[in-house]
Parts: sequence; C-alpha cells; structure tokens
Amino acid sequence: MVPGDVKGSSLIARIRSTDPDAVMPPHGSPLSEQEITLLEEWIKQGANWPEMQVTQLELPPLADDLTFLRRITLDTVGVPPSEAEIHTYLAEAPEQRRRRAMQRLFADPRRADHWMGYWQDVLAENPNLLSGSLNNTGPFRFWLHEALVDDKPMDAIVTELIRMEGDANNGGPAGFGTAGQNDSPFAEKGLILAGAFLGVEMKCARCHDSPSHESKQEDLFKLAAMLNREPLVVPATSSVPMDKLSAGGRKPLIKVTLAPGTKVQPVWPFPQFVEAKAAEPLAENPQSSRDRLAAMITAPQNERFAQVIVNRIWHRLMNRGLVTQPNDWEKSEITHPQLLQWLAREFVRSGYSVNAVCQLIFESHAYQRQSSPLLKEPEALYVAPAPRTMSAEQVVDSLFSAAGKPFRVEELCFDLDGVSNQRTMGQATRAWMLTSTSNERDRPSLTLPRVQAVLTVLESFGWRGARQSPVTVRESAPNVLQPAVLANGTMSAWVTRLSEEHEMVPLALQAQAPEELVKRVYLRLLTREPDAKELEEGVALLRPGFEERAQTTPPVASTGKRKRPLYVTWSNHLDGPANALASDIESAARRGDPATTRLQPVWREAMEDFLWMMINKPEAIHIR
Repeated sequence: MVPGDVKGSSLIARIRSTDPDAVMPPHGSPLSEQEITLLEEWIKQGANWPEMQVTQLELPPLADDLTFLRRITLDTVGVPPSEAEIHTYLAEAPEQRRRRAMQRLFADPRRADHWMGYWQDVLAENPNLLSGSLNNTGPFRFWLHEALVDDKPMDAIVTELIRMEGDANNGGPAGFGTAGQNDSPFAEKGLILAGAFLGVEMKCARCHDSPSHESKQEDLFKLAAMLNREPLVVPATSSVPMDKLSAGGRKPLIKVTLAPGTKVQPVWPFPQFVEAKAAEPLAENPQSSRDRLAAMITAPQNERFAQVIVNRIWHRLMNRGLVTQPNDWEKSEITHPQLLQWLAREFVRSGYSVNAVCQLIFESHAYQRQSSPLLKEPEALYVAPAPRTMSAEQVVDSLFSAAGKPFRVEELCFDLDGVSNQRTMGQATRAWMLTSTSNERDRPSLTLPRVQAVLTVLESFGWRGARQSPVTVRESAPNVLQPAVLANGTMSAWVTRLSEEHEMVPLALQAQAPEELVKRVYLRLLTREPDAKELEEGVALLRPGFEERAQTTPPVASTGKRKRPLYVTWSNHLDGPANALASDIESAARRGDPATTRLQPVWREAMEDFLWMMINKPEAIHIR
C-alpha cells in the first residue's frame, strides 16, 4: 500500500478484486464494505500503526561528513571536534574517514567524562559538600570515572558496585551503599539496581506492594537483604498503615502484604530472569550474598541484564529506546525484539564492552542518516534521526571547549584549611564533576560563585544538584531560562570575554583576513563553514579595524609585592568581614577575567559580539 494513496495501494486493489487468484483474503468470506472503507480511511490518514506512528517513510541520505563527525564526537566525548580533529578527519580518504574517527574516539579518555553524568543520574550519586540530607551518598564518582577511562567491562563495573568496597568518602564504590536519612538504605539501593540493570521499576514497592507493577515489597526487601549480607528487618517506618487507608470504609488501592518487623531472608527475587542455581557458581565468593547477587545480575544466562544495558546505550545514542522506558520494561513495548536480542548477544560476546555496542550503532545507517528538521523526536521505525538538544553537561563543556576558554571554578570544598573534616571533591575540569553547593541559610559567606554560575546553566538544561532518586530521562524540555542564561548569564560572559588565556585571541591575531577568521570560528563552534549570508554578516562585523586589531602598546607592569588573596573558609566564615569578603568575591566572579591587552579594545568588543552571536545560535546547543 501507499500511505495517503488509496488507488495506488495494491492492498485495496486485491481486497476489491474479483479474480480468485488475486483476491485477498484468498479463502473464507471477503471483507465487508464497512471493513474495506475503514482500511481505505486508514491509508488516507497515512497508514500508521497505532504503536508506530510515523510522519516520514522516505529514507533520507546519509549525513554529510562534517555533520557525522560533530554528531559522533559529541556522542562519544561530549564536546565538538577541535580544528585539528576536523583537519585530520578531512585529510583521510572518504571511504575510511568515519571508521577511523570511531577508532580515535574510542581511544580518547574523554569518553568517560561524557558517560559520567548519565550514570550519576541512573545510580543516584548524591554527595553533599556540607550537611547530609535524604539519600545522600558518598562520592563514588571517582571510582566510576576510573572504570570508564579503563573501559572496564560492564559486568565487572556492576560487580564492583554491588560489592560496595573501598572508601565511602573518598570516591570508592562503598559510597554507593550510603543513603542518608533513610530507614533502610539497602532497600533504596535495591530499587536503584533493579531499575538500572534489570529494567524493573520498584519505587512503589519501597513501602507497599506496587499497585501498577508486579513487584511486591517482599521482593525489594529480599534484594536489600542480599546487599545487607544477612536477613533484614522491615522497619515500621517503611510500611503504610493499612488501618488508616481503610478508614471510612474505603477500599485501599494498595496492599501491604509484608508486615513491619518481618525478617526477610537474602533470596534472589527474579527467577524469571535467571535461576539462582545457574548463576551462583559464577560468584567469586559464594559465601557473600552480595557476590551472589552480582553473579545473578551479570550472568551470561541472564539475558535481561545484557538487553537492558544495550537498550540504555541505544536510547542514549538514538534518543529513543528499543524498549521505550529503559528503567521500566513492564510498562514498555519492545519495538524491535530481534534487534535487541542480537545487540545483547553481541554485547556478551564482546566481553560486555560498551564501546563494542557503540561501534555497532555508529556504523549503522540508522545512526548515520541525515536528521529531519520536521521531527520533534525520533520515531519507532528510525527512518531519520531527530535533532537533539545537548545534555546540560554537553552544553557547558562544549561552550568552554569550542570557544577555547579554560574551565576554571573554585575547589569543591567549604573547608580549605581542613579544620572540620568537611568533604572535598577537588577541582572540577568538566561539568559532571560539579555538585550541589547548597548550604545552611545562615551561612551566606560559604558561597562558591564561579561554581554557582555554571550550575545555573546546568540546572536550566535539566541537571539536578541533588539526586535523591534515580532518573534515566531528565526533565529537559525547552524553557525560557535556557536562552536567557546563554544570552545574559555570567558563564556566557566568561566564554565570550577575550581574556589573556582565551584561545580566540591568538586565533584572531593569526588570521590573514576577516573571512578566514569567520570560517575558523564557525568550524570550531558549529563544525561547518558559514553559508554566503553568514560569511557576509560576520565579515561586516569584523572588517572595521581588522588591520589595526593588534595592540602594540605593552601592558603596564605591576608594581609592588604580590598580595596574598583573602578567602573565606570554615574556620573564619562566621567572622564579621566574611560576608563582605564573600560579596567581593562574587562580584569579581561576575566580572570575569580581565580583557586581553593584545587586541585593540574596540575591535576586541566586536569580536566578542561575534562570539556571543555564535553561542546564541540554536544550532550551537543541538546535535543535528
């Protein structure tokens, strides 16, 4: 059949045929006129399957080389390709470019940075710099980042996570086992593991049997007991009092079948995925219920684990999962079950390598096709990709990386002189390294203004400062704050201000003509050359004063001894001058670094306007 064309559809012609060799159906009663009319109306409307609504059926061509390079670089290392990477790519034979780009990117340690924000969300990593709050964890980010840099197999990563060994405060997987202000921390960790690696949503089973899923509270506490390494008693505070729910003669919508105070044994609750007897021999230490749990989740016989991981990878790269809700398979449909099964088995065959699955997806035409600007989101048939908004971390990292401005914020610590043993999470160089800077309201002097300026951008694009519960898909729909922070925010001012260490300064001085400069900036920020109109607009802005742009007057040398900077920390934050000093530090952060003395001020401001225009193009924060 031809969607929209009844007469051109052989389906209708055969249904209406009187030829016994051609008529459909070939046997039994013919379709009624009402049924035929319904089919004709369906074809007129586009012949969409209810579960696979599509607006485009014609396959677009593959994306051009630079579009592909930008897409795969952002999807692998989280930032656009540099000028050097672009030139290396274009210098290679066309038939080899894409494969070799993949090989270089898979060897790039920055790929770990790109995956960090995703797994921090999925695993609810929720450290805090000051006082703990609900479900605060330790910063297990450093162990996770190291594992991703080393391209450690996913089954090994999950096993180490479940064992929860090491230091809980200094970055080890033991930090995952912490859940502050939670009456049963391992129940919380059980529901995170079930959703992350088995696609089983158990959030409702935390306090009662789930009303909309098969999971019962006892299933979750069996999982929690395995993490606890001994039987676990259900706290009274982890149960809903049924007498109150039944008050007034109402029939409760939920059931509590696990009484408070019940001692739950450490037993594998998901025999539908793998039998315990089949997986237990794979445990390194069969005496440890944590090791047994890790073996059952990651066993090759447990196809659900491999399928969940490859579906998460597919979802992230294609912006739509083969299972539509990666963390809740019970409430999702599988659009391509054979493809899912094949990818999962290739994943196991590769030794649980995430890079191996990424390569299979990157090499597919479904990934490499030209995106359709008419699509708001990808459709189930993957005829064409839909343009995607970058993740919050990609937006921030890409602006600093492409513009050439160093990422410099305060150390993530309120106790620089170490008098109170407050936690430090080091000096951030990528957006994923940041965390909530929330502190008590009566301590305004404990602020990190440079960190907060970046967090404002991250939060407007869906990043969460507090991850009290796991999330796979962020709330990142377009909102009015996004263009506001890009146009007027403090961080954008840093990115566009041509300070002494800004990479755009030597680039501007090296350019032989404004045309060359405009083209290089487009290549750096958008991974393409400008069209004729864009080139004309950029040249018109930069040509006045271009020949005299270099500042020949040497900067004035500073006189006197360098003064040691003042700072606020835990030991002095309650002193009288602390708030005034914090206010001065915040004002300095808003002003940003001083402008370079190597460019004439008037021309420099024109160049800054050009950069501002570039980072505020919608294209700058999209993956096309």
